[in-house]
Amino acid sequence: MKANLKKRWKDYWEKKGWFSKVSDLFFVLLVVSLLIPASRKEISAFVSGITAMSPGTLDEDKQSILSSTALNWAVVDANGKSYSLTEYQAKPVFLNFWATWCPPCIAEMPDIQDLYDKYGDKVAFFLVTDESPQKVDAFMEKRGFDLPVFYHQSGVPQEFATQSIPTTFVISPEQKIVIRKTGAAKWNSSSMHQLLDEMMR
Repeated sequence: MKANLKKRWKDYWEKKGWFSKVSDLFFVLLVVSLLIPASRKEISAFVSGITAMSPGTLDEDKQSILSSTALNWAVVDANGKSYSLTEYQAKPVFLNFWATWCPPCIAEMPDIQDLYDKYGDKVAFFLVTDESPQKVDAFMEKRGFDLPVFYHQSGVPQEFATQSIPTTFVISPEQKIVIRKTGAAKWNSSSMHQLLDEMMR
């Protein structure tokens, strides 16, 4: 048994190229890291981030107009102040459902922050979670984000119902859902900039 393992190791070392050896080592380290709870979330977030792509818009015939229930749906900020989409009907709306424990949510957050830095005064950003403000504040402070976070006050309207997070909706000033994206995405992309710029003309 021992001799057989030595032979296999010798064959592996002699036949594999340096790139294959590095790839194999990286894979082994990745698997080991995923077995450690403390690093699992960060590694999953990293993988989600490097595989994320810029979201596409829905076909015109699939862009539904929001109901009055969705427009009047209220969320609250950390101070308990209530907000609804009706207050922002003249602006594009970026509505994102997320959580601090969700690796794909963490992966796309830097891109959302960059998009917010560029369009925060022209686009209404709603990052909605059902976690406690204390947990969210600690997460935001640790990662250096200053995004506008809101909390569920009532049930989510049918138009925004989702079983997965992150799920993001981009809504036009005409109250049409033009993007519905589940999973991490590259939000601070040239195509997204173009879409938002066109909405604001």
